[in-house]
Amino acid sequence: MRFLPLDRPVPGTEPADAVVNLVFLANLAAQETTGDTASSTSVERVVHRLRGSAEYDTLAYALETDPDEDYAGYLLVSTPLLEDTHVAEAEVVLDAEYLPLPGEPLSPEARDVLGLLYAEAEAVAARLGRSVVQTWLLHPAEEVPGSGGWAELLRGRGYELGLTEIQGVVPVGVPAPAWEPPLRVDVVRDLAFPAPLIDGVLALYRQASVDVPTGGLDAGAVDWTRERLASAARRVADTNREMVSVVVSDAEGVVGISEITRFPGSEPGVAEQGITLVAGRARGRGLGLNLKREALRRAAAALPGVSRVYTSNAAGNPWMIEINRQLGWRVVSGGSGWQLRVRPLSP
Repeated sequence: MRFLPLDRPVPGTEPADAVVNLVFLANLAAQETTGDTASSTSVERVVHRLRGSAEYDTLAYALETDPDEDYAGYLLVSTPLLEDTHVAEAEVVLDAEYLPLPGEPLSPEARDVLGLLYAEAEAVAARLGRSVVQTWLLHPAEEVPGSGGWAELLRGRGYELGLTEIQGVVPVGVPAPAWEPPLRVDVVRDLAFPAPLIDGVLALYRQASVDVPTGGLDAGAVDWTRERLASAARRVADTNREMVSVVVSDAEGVVGISEITRFPGSEPGVAEQGITLVAGRARGRGLGLNLKREALRRAAAALPGVSRVYTSNAAGNPWMIEINRQLGWRVVSGGSGWQLRVRPLSP
């Protein structure tokens, strides 16, 4: 048994077979669990992750248990580089041979493979000087997030459940909201915000990094600056993402933002919801629902072919869950976030 590091992708070359297979297996698992393609990823998206950025680095490994057999699984370990620099985020992907069908228990062989993958994730985190490993599980819609055999395996390794989510899709065909003066709507593509909006948008981004529920998972505030925003806009362009931001302002400045993104290589009809946030001084006026309505309509117009938007919400965020229900949300899955503290190795 050995772990084989996957080479970093080289721009202009075809992705490695192992990366293509990793994505295929990840999507197979997601679709078996959700019965939907909305939560699928793409080769392009994983390739961009493996190239790294100023904010994140990602390493990938394949688990070889027999040189004559397919890889038993894959491991991705991502490390934040600006905030939460004590955290390593682990994602494990099983070969189809070990992947249980929804509702079925893990086989002993699958447990063994998962044990090897998580043990390696913890070892990599320690080698990188990280003291916390975080990982996520995807649950069928009818399963309580945090339950099931995979969750019990994590508990057995000492992981603690930190956050649960509800995940689903909303249609883009929603009624147009009515915006009464002095409210004004600006639609911005690919983070190219006009100068008068930038300070207000940065304030909302900072607020989101504090207000968005993280439960028991370690997550610090993000220091959003003009330089960081410019870097993020360059990354959107470099990774060929298509992004729509709806910004609402009143006479005093920016009061809300909602963002939707379509990722390269993903199913063309599916986009993903980013943040939706209303400034504290403007809450209680129904702006959140109208913001999301406006964002869905504008995304449909700006991203040809998009018919639905995949969105995740913390189970403990009833405000946003109710908004999504009013928008026709169809729940397809749940998620559970887990955390383990490890002893980092000395440099």
